Amino acid sequence: MNTIVTICSDSIINQGIERVIQSEFPGDYNLRFADNITDALDILNFELPELTILHLSDKELDLNTLKAKIKEDSWLHSSGIIGVYDLGRHEEGKLLEQFRSLNLLSLLDYSRIRTHFAKILSIVYANRQLIYQNELADNILEKFSGAFSIPNSDYSVVSVYTGLLSMNMLRSGRVSAVERFKLQMALSELILNGIEHGNCGISREERDRRLEEGGSILELIQEKIADRGVRQRRVLLEWILSEEESRFVIHDEGDGFDVDSYKESLQNVTSGNIDRRGILLARMVADRILFSKKGNQVTMIMHHRHLHERLTPAGFSTEEMLIVKEGDVVVRSGDPGDSIFYISSGSYKVVHHGKIVGRITPEDVFLGEMAFLLNRDRSASVIAETRGKLIRIPRKSFIKVLKQYPQYGLFLSRLLATRLKRTNEFIVSSLGGDEEDEKKSDLTI
Repeated sequence: MNTIVTICSDSIINQGIERVIQSEFPGDYNLRFADNITDALDILNFELPELTILHLSDKELDLNTLKAKIKEDSWLHSSGIIGVYDLGRHEEGKLLEQFRSLNLLSLLDYSRIRTHFAKILSIVYANRQLIYQNELADNILEKFSGAFSIPNSDYSVVSVYTGLLSMNMLRSGRVSAVERFKLQMALSELILNGIEHGNCGISREERDRRLEEGGSILELIQEKIADRGVRQRRVLLEWILSEEESRFVIHDEGDGFDVDSYKESLQNVTSGNIDRRGILLARMVADRILFSKKGNQVTMIMHHRHLHERLTPAGFSTEEMLIVKEGDVVVRSGDPGDSIFYISSGSYKVVHHGKIVGRITPEDVFLGEMAFLLNRDRSASVIAETRGKLIRIPRKSFIKVLKQYPQYGLFLSRLLATRLKRTNEFIVSSLGGDEEDEKKSDLTI
């Protein structure tokens, strides 16, 4: 059971969070509450939760002390934070700047807890590698990449995905708070266009007609995704972030459009052109915008003329980046375990004696850590099931950074425990009902 710590003195907000978790995620989370900073720090130190909910508008909390304690103690920096705030008292941009040193994943106006919190929590945990990536990007990687596969049904919460990514950009010093907000808006609009016009095939005329009738775009999309073929389509947001530039690729599964005609129509685009709003916002933050020939993919490139203040020094900046495609063998059984792989994107299957015994995704953060830590040859092969990106980290480099940042020993232990639990569950389910439950529960890899 994952632990979530809520730091908030407002009992109404606490009750709202508790109701959502009990109704939407029964038995999944161990929820702890702290209504003062002393108790909050005790829980953070001893529980080491993956996720913390922090009320950033709480008048009763000494948030400056909490921020300072978390910043000075790297052990406390491993928890991702969902910030809850009062929209009537605070502006999102100012809060982002004020709490930039924290591992903020998303911000939520407390009036939307009932309607949006469950979905935000689902998205955060489905992409939980970003909790680690925030810390790893600060301390280990000068370049990292990843991807979101966004279903059409997430149209109303697209900003959560782009918020996670843009906050990564802010914390790593690649953008300012103002640039972060513009980036989030631009990416959100491009993804919404991909869902609405690309995947769902909604024309401008069809959209305008629905709005004139008093309906909404969301209702129209819900009607479209009733079709199984449309429902299965996704928008893929990929990113590669480095100190020199950041590159974002938004790809939908629609039929595309006439790129040349579209470019010509952009000559006179203004803020009043709703259909071109995504590109207009993208132009405000990007140095280059590229379209695929088919018209169902757009790439935004941002050059970083200077980095804003970095929170901590970088490490593994020159390690090897591997780009794999479906069917590529990452490691073979019998290979020496002399390196570990940081997973940027992709899905991978673990094969032992011709049988699939597990699967690895970016949620696992690392690949090949068992043989690496035990200093043994690898006992299974790992094969890419999709295209993906990995960073190969040799033993010498990893140990050097581990000495400098010992908290990664804790991260790795937590990841190993999670991996073993998932592997056990996979094997138990594959054995069927012929084995005794006690024997199944003792299985480890």
